[in-house]
Amino acid sequence: MSRGERRGAHRDSPWQRLRRRLTVPRATALLVAMAVVIAILPVPWLHVVGDDPPGWAWRLDGRMVVDGQVMDPAGRWSWLTVGRPPMVYETALDAFRGTEEPPRDMRIGPAGSRPAQSEPLAAAIGLRQAGIELQLGVFVEVAEPRFEWLPPHAVITEIDGVGLATRAQYDAALEAAAESLAFTTATGETFSAPGPELPYDHVRVIDLAPQGLEAGIGGRWSRLAPVAWFRSLSLGSSHGMMVALLTYSQVADPDLAAGRHVAGTGGIRGDGTVSRIGGLPAKAEAARRAGADVLLFPASQIGDLEDFDPGFMELVPVETLADAINHLALTRLAGDQDGGTGPVR
Repeated sequence: MSRGERRGAHRDSPWQRLRRRLTVPRATALLVAMAVVIAILPVPWLHVVGDDPPGWAWRLDGRMVVDGQVMDPAGRWSWLTVGRPPMVYETALDAFRGTEEPPRDMRIGPAGSRPAQSEPLAAAIGLRQAGIELQLGVFVEVAEPRFEWLPPHAVITEIDGVGLATRAQYDAALEAAAESLAFTTATGETFSAPGPELPYDHVRVIDLAPQGLEAGIGGRWSRLAPVAWFRSLSLGSSHGMMVALLTYSQVADPDLAAGRHVAGTGGIRGDGTVSRIGGLPAKAEAARRAGADVLLFPASQIGDLEDFDPGFMELVPVETLADAINHLALTRLAGDQDGGTGPVR
């Protein structure tokens, strides 16, 4: 081979080199392997639900990243989910034979409860509990309009010329509203309607993390397009308390859960209040299967676990993030003859 021919060979693309190496049996095997991989991939925007959906425990420590720092305090930490995304082959099979209860399309859920919003907020709440000064924003999402000329779903960014950067600004704008009001949506459209309240049957107001704060589960994989796409569509905000608690522990008390496996579920609000979630019994079973020592859950749902046998797992209802921190700190002190840090106030 001449020097020019050798240079030309070096310019072959990886695909061209692969084609030269593949025989018919190898090509067939590769196609079959690709088909199997595609068949078992989850469908990111669908979620399997049913009368008795399974619960799952997922490790959080070492997998939560806040502003580039991995949250990995002592102990083991788990967050809990119910149901799962269906596989490609399952959705194809359902389409062929039909099903009475198809998977739920997660794209119709509130945008404010998706991880892109909920996880940075939860991390910010944990940082604030640790004493770091942060200003939260606000997210106003509306649905089911009372007048036909209004959009069926919108995110409100301005009311009567007042920008909604904080919850205080939102409250002040509504308090000042008269018999009519004008509001602007995130798409830049402005609408007028009778006041003094937003003309929608469903108004969802949640706090937002400060701009620029990045947080997400998945470590270095969380920024990959397929992972980010799947997570932004398929998960809710019921792990908010655990994200806030883990972040607090990393910053303020790395030994808060030392020697223990802490599992938990519950949403989190800007003031630290723990909010209700779905599928608590299934999540409790998942925590018990995973060998958790402690299960933290919303105190308002204590009745959901009346018939649940926790085994050796401690059930701890909490109303606020501070309640969860206090309990872990106090039980650590009770088992530590040398003392340690006391509960938060």
